[in-house]
Amino acid sequence: MARQSLRNDPGFFFMIIHAPREPIAIIGAGCRFPGGASSPSKLWDLLREPRDVSKRNPDSRFDPAGFYHPNGEHHGASNVTKSYFLEDDPRLFDSVFFNITPREAEAIDPQQRVLLETVYEAMESSGLTLQALRGSQTSVYVGLMTSDYTDTQARDPENFSQYMATGTSRALISNRLSYFFDWKGPSMTIDTACSSSLTAIHLAVQSLRSGESTVACAAGANLLLTPDLFIAATSLHMISPSGKSQMWDEGADGYARGEGLSAVFLKTLSQALRDGDRIEGLIRETGFNSDGGTQGIKLPSPEAQAALIRATYRNAGLDPVSDRPQYFAAHGTGTQAGDPREASAISQAFFPPDKIHEDGAKLLVGSIKTIIGYTEGCAGVAGVLKAVLAMRNRTIPPNQHLLNLNSSVAPSYKHLLVPTTATPWPPVPANHPLRASINSFGFGGTNAHAIVETYEPTVHDIGPWGIKSKLSNQDPVDEPDAQSHRDFTSVPLVLSANSESALVAMVERYIELAQGDDISLGALAHTLCNHRSTLPQKVFFSGPTKGEVLQAMRTTLDKVKGAQGVLMGSRSLFTSEAGSGTKSRVLGVFTGQGAQWPAMGKAIIQSSPVFGRIIQDLEESLGQLPDAPGWSLREELLAPAASSRLGEAALSQPLCTAIQIGLVDLLKHAGVSFDVVVGHSSGEIGAAYAAGRFSASDAIRIAYYRGVHAQLAQGSRGQKGAMIAVGFGFKEALQFCNSSSTKGRLAVAASNSPGSVTLSGDQDAVDEAKQELDGKGLLSLPSHASVWRGLHGLLAVVQHPNTRTSVSVYLDFKRQPGTRDGE
Repeated sequence: MARQSLRNDPGFFFMIIHAPREPIAIIGAGCRFPGGASSPSKLWDLLREPRDVSKRNPDSRFDPAGFYHPNGEHHGASNVTKSYFLEDDPRLFDSVFFNITPREAEAIDPQQRVLLETVYEAMESSGLTLQALRGSQTSVYVGLMTSDYTDTQARDPENFSQYMATGTSRALISNRLSYFFDWKGPSMTIDTACSSSLTAIHLAVQSLRSGESTVACAAGANLLLTPDLFIAATSLHMISPSGKSQMWDEGADGYARGEGLSAVFLKTLSQALRDGDRIEGLIRETGFNSDGGTQGIKLPSPEAQAALIRATYRNAGLDPVSDRPQYFAAHGTGTQAGDPREASAISQAFFPPDKIHEDGAKLLVGSIKTIIGYTEGCAGVAGVLKAVLAMRNRTIPPNQHLLNLNSSVAPSYKHLLVPTTATPWPPVPANHPLRASINSFGFGGTNAHAIVETYEPTVHDIGPWGIKSKLSNQDPVDEPDAQSHRDFTSVPLVLSANSESALVAMVERYIELAQGDDISLGALAHTLCNHRSTLPQKVFFSGPTKGEVLQAMRTTLDKVKGAQGVLMGSRSLFTSEAGSGTKSRVLGVFTGQGAQWPAMGKAIIQSSPVFGRIIQDLEESLGQLPDAPGWSLREELLAPAASSRLGEAALSQPLCTAIQIGLVDLLKHAGVSFDVVVGHSSGEIGAAYAAGRFSASDAIRIAYYRGVHAQLAQGSRGQKGAMIAVGFGFKEALQFCNSSSTKGRLAVAASNSPGSVTLSGDQDAVDEAKQELDGKGLLSLPSHASVWRGLHGLLAVVQHPNTRTSVSVYLDFKRQPGTRDGE
């Protein structure tokens, strides 16, 4: 008998108490809701200061007048005139971005189309990229209740599109996400009516904990495109003629339908910490059950709802009485059948009559449906997103439309309170997380519940997932200096889009964003470089200050808008676009002498401790030589023009090489490595280091001795050598060398391009050539910077054996097979 009575308890299958399981981190979200709430931040603005965003049913969806009748009992009609619609037209879709032809796009359910865009935005919010997730075990769970577009297409079978099956199948709303983004984890569409998307979150949590997936995307979608469900819900007396969801109010007359699409990206807590993700909130536990048999299939069971809440708390290792949440996001539809039953379930779960509740604290209860309507298949994700935003801002948003408490709710209201104004989050003890519960119920009886919290290491790292490696205190993997990203002041802002018009719009938005006083230019640049997908059309802006970067952005924008045919940025043929499978390759080009300037290392040495340590290590390597330099790398890199010795070959070569070594190492810390390198002149040393041919210590010593012996190079009469860059081609250069007064003393050292060569020879011959060519405007560089030590002339060849001898004594460098000059 005891066993039989247990089986009759709706909570029987939830009574097994499990050890607490690893929390799931919410690392990002995207959304499209009524009232212009096209992002989580805009949704919060609406929730914090709510206003009536309901609208008359628009003619663009269907003819509302043709299906309206004031009597809700009238057959084939609805007495509803207002609902909650998106401000953006759901017919608009960037099909090119998603590699979909216009013809196919027309056949795709707008819920699929808009959800593609919403999930991409959620992915960006998570700091994830197309490239990083491609081919990964990322799972997709989408809650979906309505199929208006499918039903509309099915009415005209003679004109079915070729793409109707793939465009309107419910399975495809999740499968298309996996297809476009190339995600290999489970992909599933869930329909449990209005609890669909919270059930999707539950399945995503299970998938992550079981190891089926490493990242999960849980989403919901709901668009109101036809009158069908309005008519059906009206006939069941479920829908509000007044167009308002009046949760727990005496005058509640049903729920108001609303549109919405939202997605969240999830990881296990340990994985999110390892990856350095921003944790927006934690899903402590989820659960779902069914009402079973009730007085009617659409009548909810308060006993089953209360049992689910208690079971979910027990599975989280929490006591629903002593560990109750500070806020409860109720299903809160505003129906006379549902509201009293849910209020009873909440009261039963957290304030059971057999317990004494002396603290007097009220449990705050609310519902997002009073502000954006009942988004049906998206309602669960909407409730989670509201709770996370409220915890982040430590403010509980007000409910709308509560004027007089429903008398049927009153018996359960003793310990509950619905705030009608924005309320500070109730205080919690130190090191305790903020906690909220979310309900979501399907009208067929499927109930879902979730517990969300703020992340508190002292609470959430206690478990097998946290004890092993103390992840919350662990420095990022392979990151010698976790602060290094903040040390950059001149990292370029790299913006990319799928088209030039989209890039122009993006630059406009980032100009507006970057003007904010709370926006760090370095943090913004880091986010753009590391946490945004690389798309084909790119442009970058750089500068030492925010003002200069903003000015560069405005100048570029003015040029594009002010002149026909002027392009924004450049289009890469090698960018990894979605579905292309093409991996970008990085080429490193290392310049030789002539590009240096006084104090060229000052800004980066002073702003980056990592770079400063690299220079210090190189200086120590040179200091160990028996003929060590009598000057300091650091001091010379910081020296102003008045005292700089960069014009001396003995210094300029190791100084330039030191800068190149430092930049290679910094890029390596940032995750950038070269696939191919090319070096010119002394730049071959930096290129060889980047290619891993020898160590940083060997590279700086080679550069030092090359500079020393270049400085010592002289002819039999003691003459010094020099070089000069000239603005004509190779043939003209040969003629000039053979016909001028410098014949025999001047030669072509390098053919740089069809219109540029480098001449080398005795110092006096180069000076004579300079005077002759300067008047003709043929010097490639300004006259004050056009003459260099003769590093590529005959005198340098004379010193080559001496350089090789010095290098061979003080380092163990051996040329690797397949290495050629210039590689």
